Amino acid sequence: MFEALDETAPQSVRYLVLELDDGEFIHVVGEGNEPSALTGLAAFEAFTQNHAERRSTPVKRSPAKIIGNYHVLEDGKAG
Repeated sequence: MFEALDETAPQSVRYLVLELDDGEFIHVVGEGNEPSALTGLAAFEAFTQNHAERRSTPVKRSPAKIIGNYHVLEDGKAG
């Protein structure tokens, strides 16, 4: 995913992946006004194939608002 993002360099996408001590991953995505800039990538499609078989827990999606930002998101915005 990160190689594909580096190659296409979509300006509206912010993407951060964290791995917790228990092996779970957290994906933080800011898409701005171009949600297809991430989901339209071939690498994203490949990453999501068979995703259910690789998960140990159900997917949890939740909108969030930025409370604080220090050098993670440009200008304190998600997109």
